Amino acid sequence: MFRKKNKNKIPPHLIPESVSNEQTRMIRTNLDQVLQEGPALVMVTSPDEMEQKPTISSNLAVAFAEQGKKVLLVDVNTAKPSLHRLFTISNTTGLTNVILNEEPLLMNCKETSTPGLFVLPVGALSISAAELWVTSKLKKIATSCREEFDLVIFEVPALLTVSDPLVLANQCDGIILVVEGNKTKKEAALKAKEYLNRTNNHIMGVIYQTG
Repeated sequence: MFRKKNKNKIPPHLIPESVSNEQTRMIRTNLDQVLQEGPALVMVTSPDEMEQKPTISSNLAVAFAEQGKKVLLVDVNTAKPSLHRLFTISNTTGLTNVILNEEPLLMNCKETSTPGLFVLPVGALSISAAELWVTSKLKKIATSCREEFDLVIFEVPALLTVSDPLVLANQCDGIILVVEGNKTKKEAALKAKEYLNRTNNHIMGVIYQTG
């Protein structure tokens, strides 16, 4: 069963206008190709912290749900959770309940007003966040995600801030890297790309946010 349904979509003014439609189409085309093979897990990250990255992840999730896909958007940023605020849902339960307490995935997903779109917030974190980044636990939730959803988008911390997301990246079918014009340094972007290539993670596309 799902948690109580939320009546609000992402507020339109929060969707970053600086992300071009062409970039969005490119990412969606690449994702469509993966989805032809079956359920897909995708991680959205950036070299450095970006304020607009969660709304970019949310926008992609909404776009695929509106195409008729069953989509789950997961907040994995334990230090700075944000998806619960964007969708105005409770953060008292979520990912931590699924991984740490081994509760059913669907019991902790929150339904949104966009048909087919669900959000799994971080949830309450009472112990070290390091307990979440255990390969065996991440494999288990990845399996559950593939069984229940067509597309799962993980909103994770910046790669150069913490290395933990690389553990989750190994469970995903592809990575979407978000960079910010005039803020993301070329060296940081190249270093993030090097990290992903070193672990044989497929970069599905790059979203370049201007301004």
